Amino acid sequence: MKSPDSSIPGLLCLLLVLSPDGLAPRRLQTSASGDVTGKNVLLVIVDDLRTSLGCYGDSLVKSPNIDQLASNSVLFTNAYAQQAVCAPSRVSFLTGRRPETTRLFDFNSYWRKHAGNYSTLPQYFKEHGYVTMSVGKVFHPGISSNHTDDYPYSWSVRPYHPSTEKYENTKTCRGKDGELHANLVCPVDVSLVPEGTLPDIQSTEEAIRLLKTVHQQNSLFFLAVGYHKPHIPFRFPKEFLKLYPIENISLAPDHDIPRNLPSVAYNPWTDIRKREDVQALNISFPYGPIPPHFQRLIRQSYYASVSYLDSQVGQLLSSLEILGFANDTMIVFASDHGWSLGEHGEWAKYSNFDVATRVPLMFYVPGMTATKHTQNNIFQYIDPFSIQSMRKPPGKIKEDPVELVSLYPTIADVAGLPRVPVCPVPSFHVDLCTEGQSLFPYFPTTGKKTAESAAYSSYPRPSDSPQWNSDLPDLQDIRIMGYSMRTSDYRLTLWVGYNPETFEANITDIHAQELYLVKTDPNQDNNLFNQSAHYDFAQKLFGHIMKEFTIN
Repeated sequence: MKSPDSSIPGLLCLLLVLSPDGLAPRRLQTSASGDVTGKNVLLVIVDDLRTSLGCYGDSLVKSPNIDQLASNSVLFTNAYAQQAVCAPSRVSFLTGRRPETTRLFDFNSYWRKHAGNYSTLPQYFKEHGYVTMSVGKVFHPGISSNHTDDYPYSWSVRPYHPSTEKYENTKTCRGKDGELHANLVCPVDVSLVPEGTLPDIQSTEEAIRLLKTVHQQNSLFFLAVGYHKPHIPFRFPKEFLKLYPIENISLAPDHDIPRNLPSVAYNPWTDIRKREDVQALNISFPYGPIPPHFQRLIRQSYYASVSYLDSQVGQLLSSLEILGFANDTMIVFASDHGWSLGEHGEWAKYSNFDVATRVPLMFYVPGMTATKHTQNNIFQYIDPFSIQSMRKPPGKIKEDPVELVSLYPTIADVAGLPRVPVCPVPSFHVDLCTEGQSLFPYFPTTGKKTAESAAYSSYPRPSDSPQWNSDLPDLQDIRIMGYSMRTSDYRLTLWVGYNPETFEANITDIHAQELYLVKTDPNQDNNLFNQSAHYDFAQKLFGHIMKEFTIN
């Protein structure tokens, strides 16, 4: 069921005449040379997508459409989320503030009421005359976005959610017994599921419809499209399994729990334990391993979900091309965080490791990252089943550690909007500012780079040892916070005591420490912190963490 605003195309035309805050929409303009001035924005946000893509060097995953976008983009190989869970991460990069400032570590508060009336990325564009639109999962639905996806602050028209979202966690997975189950692994015949479609298919269709509408209006737009997959359950068209024969699926290279992993750092993947097919395995809590055959099924289904996602992105981008937007639209592609596929004996997100915090991030900017063109050929849909889906190398690769919190100032800079001011410390009383650094200096025409050399993440825990709420503790249950710093060479994590009532960490109450040399230990399996040779260096890094997170 579509929202009332998005179900009637003519109504959108009326809404664009005058936005709720009284601003008339800006129009696309052309210079004397015929070039378009001003840039539309297409922001594609994916749920739980790690860097398992061809453009990131994964030789197994078939992602030709995303790879095609990457071949014309600036691609950041070391981009990191500020917290590896959906709502806090999305609120962070859409407000340009860290979770420590939004004070959102769970799903149970709305930052405008709980922390401060912070301006958002789409709100900033709306206030500068853009038509702003949301399709699918952009803000996390529920309390964390005031049950409205932050409408009307952020969006010109009411956000769209697919009608089939409500079936995602219901019994729609056909088991071997012929019955329907609420499973983790859930390939489906799309023609047989409720309404005969899936959420991401609906989101692509709605996004294309909105593109056609704004094309008729000639208005500058900011369109955010949020895709659900590869978030669990792995519910995808079953034909995508053909791309990944189970005999080609290996286990994670470090599928055992590292010997020197602090217990507080371990996530016991409680969300997937709730699925019926996982419950049937009778896995002991918290460390009991998943049987190897089921590990392969999970990894196979994740990869199939990624290829299904890629096909949706390909359809969206090819429509953008056909409508003539490719020369005047910035495209930003990112994920809210990563996902463990058995690394460290863990599944899901909920940690500070690279596999959970590292995300794909790329920017396509016509005339800057790619040459403007006159023929409709830059974004052609590529069938992932076709033998013609050759891999394309990324455009411009940037390897420095960067952060998702930098999305807000970067997109505003590239679009030519007034620069978003840098936040003071603390910034709870400041409505408009950013705690991220603009990545615009990394773009080809600037010839510069930013001073940013580290990325910061944090994750809360209720206790030192794994328990049933370790992955997603409510705010009042948080007792420990893991502050993590990722440089080009190291990942350092400091677990300290935390007071959820005062939102203060106690640097003297140290529960555990981790130090990984990522060049020699890319999977971060060998915690070196207790080795005296690294102690003094780690203490210096702690100083950087304390400054960045303003720890008391």
